Amino acid sequence: MSNDNIKKEDLFNVIKYGYAWHLEKIKEELEKLITMNPNGLHHSIRYDNEDKYYFVYDNECYLFAFDGRIEVRCDRDNVFSTDKTFTYQIKEPKDILSAYEHFNSLTMEDEED
Repeated sequence: MSNDNIKKEDLFNVIKYGYAWHLEKIKEELEKLITMNPNGLHHSIRYDNEDKYYFVYDNECYLFAFDGRIEVRCDRDNVFSTDKTFTYQIKEPKDILSAYEHFNSLTMEDEED
């Protein structure tokens, strides 16, 4: 991101939080996506025990939101994505959408034979 493309809000967030896309901002965008989800999936965002990150859980799949990134992980057995973690660096809203769509696809992944 060049200096010419930095929005004032993002610059403020970098100074205040260390990231243009800090945890609360990512959470707000995720909540918008969850409420507008056309698939009828009813996810909720939760804190970890120490309030250091947010997560969404469904069908042994997780979406973890941190400052500046989202991690999507599948702990299900017998699926293509078993024990894989995918990391998305968040630079704009479409990165959050991509991570959430990937999380949804993992929750619906069919078991392998």
